[in-house]
Amino acid sequence: MSGESVYANKVVEQAWQDATDRSEMDSDAMGRAIIQAVVERYLKYRTIGDVGQELEYLVESMDDDEPVVTRGC
Repeated sequence: MSGESVYANKVVEQAWQDATDRSEMDSDAMGRAIIQAVVERYLKYRTIGDVGQELEYLVESMDDDEPVVTRGC
């Protein structure tokens, strides 16, 4: 797993834990908010079609035994 993936997982885990710990927050809503924030950031410099393809690729790769390679090794 790349350093970026490890860091991102820690950030998401902390956000999810915060949502679980706070009565005014919901973990599903937190998940949607995280996805929305990333997509909004992507759309500042990528086309909506490109972002859609990226998301589709990531979802489809979740069934694979091999992790997604984010950069050359």
